[in-house]
Amino acid sequence: MKTICLSILLLVSFGYSQDALVEAKPEIGWDSLKSLIVYPEIARRAGVEDIARVSVEIDSLGNVTSIDFGGYGIFSSSVKSTLRKIKWTPETYNGKKRASEVVFDVQFQLQEKKNFPKRRVLQIESSNPAVRKN
Repeated sequence: MKTICLSILLLVSFGYSQDALVEAKPEIGWDSLKSLIVYPEIARRAGVEDIARVSVEIDSLGNVTSIDFGGYGIFSSSVKSTLRKIKWTPETYNGKKRASEVVFDVQFQLQEKKNFPKRRVLQIESSNPAVRKN
């Protein structure tokens, strides 16, 4: 049985005093969120891995209002559908809830890679740039 590793790396950077700012986070916790994101079967079978940058906009009530996914499209629906299902604890600044954006990376990594088909990579070079005429 193949073991699949899926990790979420949270990038925290802000210019506010940490005393006054409490960042938004999933109510279920980061580890539980990680366990809910499914490694797509087709990506697993093909041996595809990725580190995707995810940006989630959260309103002052803790609802997801927007998701921006920067990674292979094969992983997009798995991440987005999971993020839409969960509730977030909104960011607070000086005790007041406010809308915010949380940016983090999701790493899709296969633990066992030995049984994947070998791939041929064809490198095609040209000295003439492609020119498109309108």
